[in-house]
Amino acid sequence: MESPSAAITTMEQRYKYALSLLVEQKYIIAIKEFESIINTAPDSEYAEASQINIGQTYFLNGDYKRALKAYEKVLEKYPGTKKTEEILEREYQLGIAQMDTNEEAAIKVFEKIIEKHHLGPVAPDAQVKIADCYFKLGQYEEALDAYEKFLENYPKSEWVPYIQYQIPLSKVYHEKQQERNYGLLIAAREGFEEYLVSNPHGIHTEDAQRMIEEIRIVEAEREFDIGEFYLRLKRPASAAMYFEYVKADFPDTIWAERANERLEFLRMIEAIK
Repeated sequence: MESPSAAITTMEQRYKYALSLLVEQKYIIAIKEFESIINTAPDSEYAEASQINIGQTYFLNGDYKRALKAYEKVLEKYPGTKKTEEILEREYQLGIAQMDTNEEAAIKVFEKIIEKHHLGPVAPDAQVKIADCYFKLGQYEEALDAYEKFLENYPKSEWVPYIQYQIPLSKVYHEKQQERNYGLLIAAREGFEEYLVSNPHGIHTEDAQRMIEEIRIVEAEREFDIGEFYLRLKRPASAAMYFEYVKADFPDTIWAERANERLEFLRMIEAIK
């Protein structure tokens, strides 16, 4: 165990010594020095800074759980501190660091940030990341709720265009988890169309257009299948109604071509006019 030089006598010198240990990546020793400062002078300006640096030391050492506890301790021990926004920003970076390995832990961090200061500058970012974490986990219903909650709470944020794209995208992936939830799929298409209207030059414009086309193909297939169903029931007039709809509303799809073939066949056998 290293110990400060005998020449280090003032609290400022002790604090600078602890910082030097942090810079040198002697994390365990640095934490003990910061804790010693807090115990010796709990009401000094160095105590709060030391508690913050304990959190930073744990963070740099990859111990995110203890880092969060250390940051939370600052907010508990020094309520109303001028460093609140700084602490929340540090917690936000802590959540970001966990997103690739432990999304559920990251969600808890982001939720704490919003709970502490839901109108603070980091809160909108935290809400976005909560939704992104759920999306990465494949929990698309929860992701949808989180994205929609963002629009409700932060409608003027610069994140809005991104959220407007993510909402229908989440609906698409959520639909794939189910047995052809066409209502959800149509809602997704409408969401992408709204995104294009609101963001004609947005970075997701091409992706949104592609998703719309893919959904339209699925919609066309569904309507065509309904027409086929009526054919099997020997109800050609009803079948023709759906085939005509596919031709008119989905003209650039393969299903429009097949619908036209069915219509020509029905006219040939005089099943329809």
